[in-house]
Amino acid sequence: MKITFLYHSAFLVELDHCTLLFDWYGGTLPALDRTRPLYVFSSHHHGDHYSPEIFTALGMDNVWYILSNCIRLSAKRKLALGILEDHVVRLGAGREIDLGPLHVTTFPSTDAGVAFLVEAEGKALFHAGDLNWWHWNGEPGSWNQDMERDFKAACAQFQNRAVDAAFLVLDPRQEDAYWWGFDWMMRALQAKAVFPMHSWEDFPIVQRLKRRPESRPYRDRIREIYYNGQSFSMEG
Repeated sequence: MKITFLYHSAFLVELDHCTLLFDWYGGTLPALDRTRPLYVFSSHHHGDHYSPEIFTALGMDNVWYILSNCIRLSAKRKLALGILEDHVVRLGAGREIDLGPLHVTTFPSTDAGVAFLVEAEGKALFHAGDLNWWHWNGEPGSWNQDMERDFKAACAQFQNRAVDAAFLVLDPRQEDAYWWGFDWMMRALQAKAVFPMHSWEDFPIVQRLKRRPESRPYRDRIREIYYNGQSFSMEG
């Protein structure tokens, strides 16, 4: 399995027989083997996770799209983008579907859309989307308390779930709370390898987290990302 960090929260996962693309919203992709089916996931409608241009860029030939149901596509928009109905699935939280070789489970987000658990070819991958403990110093205490409650309730739904790779939010805009959600999810998931995302190209944030004593139980499983386009080979 080869995992490439594209930018922000976008990852390309190349398996033996299919390719997965998460939260890509434009720009140059590495060369793809288009003889393999391509499955494109969009966790929600925010512009830093999704753009309708993905449909015209990737087309419908051997491509299937798995979208959060907060992404709305009118009949007029579908026609303009050349979208085929049987190549697009829209899902809310709490759904499980089989699509070709994939088994897809969705979980609630604490912002918009869903988080994805994707099982294929003996691998399990978790992409959090915008599921995170969004604590903001400028928000009222009640707002932050509600967010903490909702986040922990969402994480309880995949407690102790084993995954081969997880893509989790580590956002420097949260200041002193930047690591809270990542840390909590590391203790909920049993992940072999973890890739920070949504870091706004603040790549040293990974080293800052690793220096925190709280990360000691899992820091060796965090993959350090240094640049857009960095690839990782995941054996076994």
